[in-house]
Amino acid sequence: MSQGLRPFAVTVNWNRANDTLECVDSLLQGNPGTEVVVVDNGSQDRSVPLIRERYPGLEILENPENMGYAMGANQGVRRALELGATHVLLINNDAVAGKGMVDTVLEAMSRHPSAGVAGPKIFYFGTDIMWFNGGHFNDLLGLSTHPLMDRQDDGGDQDRKVGFITGCAMMVKAEVFRDIGFFDEDFEIYAEDLDFCLRAKEMGYGVWLVPRAVAGHKVSLSTGVAGSNLMTPYRSYYYARNMLIMVRKRMKGARFVTGFMGQTFILLPYYFMLMGVQRTRGSFRQYLKGYFHALEGMIKGRY
Repeated sequence: MSQGLRPFAVTVNWNRANDTLECVDSLLQGNPGTEVVVVDNGSQDRSVPLIRERYPGLEILENPENMGYAMGANQGVRRALELGATHVLLINNDAVAGKGMVDTVLEAMSRHPSAGVAGPKIFYFGTDIMWFNGGHFNDLLGLSTHPLMDRQDDGGDQDRKVGFITGCAMMVKAEVFRDIGFFDEDFEIYAEDLDFCLRAKEMGYGVWLVPRAVAGHKVSLSTGVAGSNLMTPYRSYYYARNMLIMVRKRMKGARFVTGFMGQTFILLPYYFMLMGVQRTRGSFRQYLKGYFHALEGMIKGRY
């Protein structure tokens, strides 16, 4: 690790002590020099005592109730910055950092001085199937995708600029938070990472994928069905709501119109088709609920 760098990792826990401990193990044991902040969102499964038992000196912030992911992550980032972090790794508690992942990302960011946000290639946990290998954002239609998702490892190892880095494992320079602020808490969960990367780009920061750094993701342990990308009712609500809010916040003028059309005439039918194939009960209703909640918030000027 380069001299003078002090990376912190921030992860948010809610009733998943074992997964959080595995995540923390991967950071403290497989990535020496990384300091960790755990934000506990009012867990009822004895998460905090269990984590303290294994790591007595670990920095843990305890919320009395579930404050949502974005707010919890922001609490952790603020604490990391107070403790002197030069870089902050946001990592989901159902993710496991590969050995040396933190150093590899930091070295890449040092090679690309404009890089404000960077992240690893991410596999479905325990497989060679890619879950994330760079995000793409269509700034005409307001659509975000993981283009290489669900494919076997492509073997690529060259750093490259991408549309966005997933908040599953996202390294951010401390100065970026000072320049653009933190995650937008309107999102609560989902799309807050996309919005953050777009704001960073607007301020001139580069967003980079570092494929030589790797992580594993157990996928949807807290919000869906473990190991899958099913459109559960919970996920459906926030996908519809948050992408429409993101279009409202980040796309102006004619691009807002095309982005709104993209959400309404492309994304909505696509997800309805996907829900039909997956036969996820209740998801249609929750998707429409999220869509109309976003519309209501836009009309009332909340977004």
